[in-house]
Parts: sequence; C-alpha cells; structure tokens
Amino acid sequence: MAGTGIFTDILDGDVYKYYSDGEWKASSSGKSVAIINPATRKTQYKVQACTQEEVNKVMEMAKSAQKSWAKTPLWKRAEILHKAAAILKDNKAPIAESLVKEIAKPAKDSVTEVVRSGDLISYCAEEGVRILGEGKFLLSDSFPGNERTKYCLTSKIPLGVVLAIPPFNYPVNLAVSKIAPALIAGNSLVLKPPTQGAVSCLHMVHCFHLAGFPKGLISCITGKGSEIGDFLTMHPAVNLISCIFLIFTGGDIGISISKKAGMIPLQMELGGKDACIVLEDADLDLVASNIIKGGFSYSGQRCTAVKVVLVMESVADELVEKVKAKVAKLTVGPPEENCDITAVVSEPSANFIEGLVMDAKDKGATFCQEYKRQGNLIWPLLLDNVRPDMRIAWEEPFGPVLPVLRINSVEEGINHCNASNFGLQSGSVRFIWAVLNRS
Repeated sequence: MAGTGIFTDILDGDVYKYYSDGEWKASSSGKSVAIINPATRKTQYKVQACTQEEVNKVMEMAKSAQKSWAKTPLWKRAEILHKAAAILKDNKAPIAESLVKEIAKPAKDSVTEVVRSGDLISYCAEEGVRILGEGKFLLSDSFPGNERTKYCLTSKIPLGVVLAIPPFNYPVNLAVSKIAPALIAGNSLVLKPPTQGAVSCLHMVHCFHLAGFPKGLISCITGKGSEIGDFLTMHPAVNLISCIFLIFTGGDIGISISKKAGMIPLQMELGGKDACIVLEDADLDLVASNIIKGGFSYSGQRCTAVKVVLVMESVADELVEKVKAKVAKLTVGPPEENCDITAVVSEPSANFIEGLVMDAKDKGATFCQEYKRQGNLIWPLLLDNVRPDMRIAWEEPFGPVLPVLRINSVEEGINHCNASNFGLQSGSVRFIWAVLNRS
C-alpha cells in the first residue's frame, strides 16, 4: 500500500511530507492540500502546503549541492541513477496504487508507467555517459582570414538548478524524464509535482533518496500553485524551467511563465490538437484500430492523443462505422478494474469537455453514441460531421470525445491543421508521422 513499507518515512499522520535537504519534512504552515480521487470525488490523500520561505531554503540547498555534484564523475552519477531505477521498479506496486487513486489511471497502465520510468532513468544514465563523455576539438581556420594556429576544446557543463513541473497524466514518467537528464548532466533539481499525482511523485522521489543522492541535490516541494507557483518560476536561483501544462490552461500558463521567467531557458510542452488525416487508400480497419488506441487510451488524457480525425469524404461513412463499432466495445468504469475509459482527472475538466460537447450538439454535429456522464466519468463519444465553426474542431478536450471532420482533399486537411494555434503531432494513416511544433 501507498505510504507503507519502505515509504513510511514520507507520511506524517494522514499528510504526506515534502522532501528537502535529504529529509522528509512537515511544512511550517501547518496546512495541507487535499487530493481528490477522480473516480469517487472524495479526498484520497493530503500533501503539505509549503511556504515561500521553505521554497527559499530548498533553492539555497539546491544551489549549494549542485556545485559538488557537478564535480562528481559521470560514472558515479550513472551508478546512482541505475540504483534509483532498480528501487523504483522493485516498488512499482505502491506507486502504481497511488496513480490509480490520484489520477484514475487503469491499474495495469499504472504499473507500466512505473516500470518504463525506471527504464527511462537507466537509459538517461547510459546515454548521459556517452554524450557528456565527449568533447569537441575546434580549429581556427574555418573563419575567413584565420590560419590554423589556434585550437579550442569544448565540453558540456551543467546549467545549475533545474525547476521541473510535470503534468498530472504521467506524473511519474514525465517527472523522471526531467529528473534523470538533469542529474546525469550535473544539475540539481527542484520538483513541483502536480496536485493530482503529487503522492505518486513523492513515492518516486523516495526511491531517489534511497539510492543515495547527496542531500539537497533533489527536492520535492508541494503546495498550492496560487501561493508558491509564481514564486518558484520567478526564483533567482533557478537556471532552467522544464514544465508541461495540459488541458484548457496549457497555453495561457506557458505564456505567463515565459513572461515572468525573463532570460531563464525554458523547455515547455503545452496544449495540442493532434490530427489524424485519413486518405482514400488507407487500410480502414488498421486506421480504426489506431484511432481507438490514439484517441481513447487513458480516456484521451494524453499529450499525443488523436484529438481530431480529418477523413476524406469518399471513405468517411465506412471509417466512422468501423470506429463506432470499436467504441461500443470499450469498457467504462473504475480504474481498479482496468476499464478502458475511467473518470477524467477533475470536475472542472469534465465540465470543460461537456461544454465542448454541448457546443457541438447545438451546432448540429452527429452523435454516434448517446452522451453520458456520471460525475467525472464520461462515456466514450465519437462526433461525426463536425464543422470548423464548432469549438471542438479546434480546442483540446483532453477526454474521451473525438471529433470527425470530413474533407475533400489532403490540402484541406493540412490547411485545417496549420490553421490551429497549436499542434504537437499530426499523422497520415499511411503512418508517416510529422511534428508540427507550432506552439
């Protein structure tokens, strides 16, 4: 169970501690933040509501610890990362349980997330040794007027303190995708986990603690974004911000952080409207299967989920029928039962999805299934004959609702994709995938 066994140190009564200076601590605020189980809509866990002063202390220690860590040999950094990966995978069950309870991820997928997170840590350790173990030897005569009389040897050096802000949908995997590269490169890391997913992150951080990383090198600070969010992103000790923001606020938050961060390097993943363009010569059975996987796995709450289907009119009827038949076979229910469709992460998210659905209904979209919702649980829905004047043609639902737009040429489909304010990934169902990267 979560918070038991090797994880007993991270729990204080019924509130999970935050991690600072190699220790698990209770916040001086005396306050906590509730984490709501999306399926039951009841409080499942509580985490510390850290203060700005505690943020200051974490940053001070991260800055100090990084200087020593940067001098640690690459092989030693990799050795400790491999140890963290092994501990993480050995303790996948309680961490997976947290994912089920916090973000309603199906149980089998939760286990998979933890295991592949461990694999990713080891991958970063190995690649880090190879990439960072190399330097470049530069000659001076490549610049006009110079002779080959000067030589320069270059190598990569750490940035310093990295602030990592992962999203709720893969809180463990998308946290370690920031933590492991930062650490192997000689940086220190401050993690601000999402509220939904914080307990899973705290368990994961404890695996790094048990691996033996130096005190202060890794910190995990929890709390309300309204109280410590801006304070973290604007903190003068931060040398790089790596963050992912999803659903309907992703772009707005990204713009806000970029303005406040000033000259600090940013690595951000924000919203997207990932399109699947289906042409006349596509294998429609294969297409339908992949649309189901791409559009409805984890209830559509994936950064790279298919979020709009653009299909040629000549094959649209046949494709819609095939997808409709597969949607009917999706199981709906609690994550503990490994259902295909589980509750979306929060009530505001469910309300946002419903708003897109009702807008499409009012404007004449064809509902291939009856719209059904119970609390945060929304049944899978395929919307046909969606038009560009409907919000769902452009906005990201981040839920189990998939719009189908009918097109008369591949150019029309491409133009629709390019007219979007953002886009992460697009696909032709000849399975040639292209990155749009427009936001």
